[in-house]
Amino acid sequence: MDTPQRWIWQQSISEEIFRQKYCLHGETSAEEVFRGVAREIASAETTPEKREAWETAFYGELISGRLQPAGRILANARPESAVKNYNNCFTIDIEDDLESIYGSLREDAIISKMGGGVGFDASKLRPRGARLSGGGESSGVLSFLRIFDQSAKTIMTGGQRRSAHIALLDISHPEIEDFITAKRGDENRELTQFNISVKVTDAFIEAVKKDADWNLTHRGKVMKTVKARELWDLLARNAYLHNEPGIFNADTVERYNNGWWAFKMDRVNPCGELVMPPYSLCCLSSVNLAAFVNSPSGDAFEGSAFDFEGFAKTVRVGVRFLDDTLDATAYPLERIEAFSRQWRRIGLGFTGLADALAMLDLTYGSPESLEFAEKVARALRDATYEASSDLAAEKGSFPAFDAEKYLEGNFPKTLPEALREKIRAQGMRNVQLNTVAPTGTTSLSMGQNCSSGIEPIFARSFRRTIRTGKGDETRTEEVFDYAWKLWLESGRSADSDEARRRFVTTADIDPYRSIDMQAIFQKYVDHSISKTLNIAPGTPFSEYKNLFMYAYDRGLKGFTTFNPDGSMKGILEYSEKREQSLKRRIAPPRPRELPCEIWRVSGGKKSYLVVTGILDASLYEIFVIDDAERRIGLGIEENGPPRRATVRKVESGRYDLVLVEGGEEVALEDFTRAFDSPDASLARLISMSLRHGTPLQFIVSQLQKDTNFADVERTISRILKNYIKDGEEVVTSDGKCPECGESLSFRDGCVTCPSCGHSRCG
Repeated sequence: MDTPQRWIWQQSISEEIFRQKYCLHGETSAEEVFRGVAREIASAETTPEKREAWETAFYGELISGRLQPAGRILANARPESAVKNYNNCFTIDIEDDLESIYGSLREDAIISKMGGGVGFDASKLRPRGARLSGGGESSGVLSFLRIFDQSAKTIMTGGQRRSAHIALLDISHPEIEDFITAKRGDENRELTQFNISVKVTDAFIEAVKKDADWNLTHRGKVMKTVKARELWDLLARNAYLHNEPGIFNADTVERYNNGWWAFKMDRVNPCGELVMPPYSLCCLSSVNLAAFVNSPSGDAFEGSAFDFEGFAKTVRVGVRFLDDTLDATAYPLERIEAFSRQWRRIGLGFTGLADALAMLDLTYGSPESLEFAEKVARALRDATYEASSDLAAEKGSFPAFDAEKYLEGNFPKTLPEALREKIRAQGMRNVQLNTVAPTGTTSLSMGQNCSSGIEPIFARSFRRTIRTGKGDETRTEEVFDYAWKLWLESGRSADSDEARRRFVTTADIDPYRSIDMQAIFQKYVDHSISKTLNIAPGTPFSEYKNLFMYAYDRGLKGFTTFNPDGSMKGILEYSEKREQSLKRRIAPPRPRELPCEIWRVSGGKKSYLVVTGILDASLYEIFVIDDAERRIGLGIEENGPPRRATVRKVESGRYDLVLVEGGEEVALEDFTRAFDSPDASLARLISMSLRHGTPLQFIVSQLQKDTNFADVERTISRILKNYIKDGEEVVTSDGKCPECGESLSFRDGCVTCPSCGHSRCG
């Protein structure tokens, strides 16, 4: 690849943000910033010849846009810089005594002042009300977190911003219920400098699935016993309503700990991309995948292919760049420096995935996109481990390296055998190497507003209001996603089927497929992945809970979501909200066979069969047939329990009802036509609403709204109520109680009728 010598800004916002964030040492151009960064990082090389050669190599990767260092490197890494911290985040430890707690608070303040975020595990702290050795009772975990939070609010990191924090608490800690519900977004503005996550274990998930009891313990003593499923629901409900806490799957993380014989990886950095032991750090950079989409014709969307060879070359340079960063940087604490030099942990990842997919005509989340993602992930893993092993041959392995123990780790076992043999012979320079970080600012600025990290394109474009500097005067400009801008500049249609196929956004993608994308990369990433699953407006709580469990079952190390209907609003919102009054949702495709339940219910003078089709534990479709039992004779008790069956779609408009009789399959062919019902149109409309995401409780409320209640509406309403799960409340669209018609009040996520007392939490 030729290295361009001039940096050309594609959009004014990219230049503006870059200058504001990174031109901090008298620079007037991106070239000056990149030259200073390359020179400072290469200064860690051992000879003048190597320093010169690697400064040139580093600069070439930076000026090309292929390698994007993390923010602390871009902001601080200069020979003349007064702030020599080039690492984004750090972890510390907190023991359960007052001296240790305030010692950790001091460490936290030092790190924050130097420009780093802080992560720690609070699980060692005794719960509120526990007896103290000197008499009295403990004030509890949350009281100490508030002290750390207040400290973070008063310290500007690097003189520019307030420090980011994350606190973890084990799912078995006696204060876990209060911890889960501590943050309620904009409702209580609690712990605003913290993200919080719950450390979930395999044993807890098993207890949830079995609906078993779960003990809350401290120092081996059982303090309280709860139902695991109720605790899980509490966690999911607070995340659904308030977008916190997140999930840290502790046992999954520990299974892939490359330093398993020496420490536990029981904490994480504030954005969740690096899982680490205490007194470790985040040394981060990303490779821009969009920069490796090449086309012989020069048209980014015509005959394009991904340059895997060039990608591997940049990855190898990136490993050396980050390894040199460990030697060029200053450290906030001696314990962090000692641990870092002993293990030499780095985190090289990628950005621009969604833009690369769009340029390659691969729809984000499709089977083809997942296949491509696996190739990229494997190439990233193999290139980083090979580069680190070659560095070990040149400079020496990390001091704690033990070949036999290292290769016994579960992650190194996944490497190709030839690479394992190379590691056995040459060693490893770095204990762990890969991550996917949230590259928001660097992707917006240095990446020319490419898609961030592993995330889908948030929006093809958005409107931005800017102050002109003349009083209150403002101007508005449109900001484009990088690949979308290329698409428009090529003269292609913005409203074609091809454009819609290529440029799917966060709001368009099935959340399960979004999790699948993260799971593919997690197989090949030895640290973790920072990704926020943006769920669609109107997503019911029952479906949301399914996503939490699906993420665990797919092997994710961490899981964080954002619900736009929650109490905490996002930094960015869809511009379409101002342009249209309704949010459209694409229905998930119907599989050929769908499990169903057949209900026989009476309504007025009639008897009905109501067939309910279920997809991913949620209602997908219904069929209504009057007097069918008398004609078909299925042996279903009137107003009794349903019978399980399958609805098989044979072709458009034709459905067979498949049952099992005496161990053999029996099919009622084309049952919707053979036993046609005058209420079929109503059933089709309800089915359409269900599969396009209308919350079930609102469908029920609409069926109940009409005072001239028809028998079939009453009948369908009764059946649908059976599928409303915990966390979903049946309320009428006018805010009236479904029992007595009184106006409803809302309190902490619960709805309570002041007249009849009808109440449920959601």
